Amino acid sequence: MQDMLELILTQQREMNAAFGKFGERLASVETKVTILVGGDGQPGSLSSSIGILQDDVKDLQRWLWRVVGIATGVATVMSGIVTGVALLLKG
Repeated sequence: MQDMLELILTQQREMNAAFGKFGERLASVETKVTILVGGDGQPGSLSSSIGILQDDVKDLQRWLWRVVGIATGVATVMSGIVTGVALLLKG
């Protein structure tokens, strides 16, 4: 009976030690997440990164519309040239 009690106490100590390490790791992760999202009253690196990404997306959207505009202009000019050449050759 004494051996069983010692075994249970040993297991209990090992579990406490393991959960203690888990608690320390969890606290470390919570601290890092707080810093990342800016929950400590300071602007977080995630929030500043989101602002940079939003600016980059806006730049890409502007670039896309410029390319679409240029492509539309080129297609219109080419269509006019083809139509003009067709009319010249027909007559």
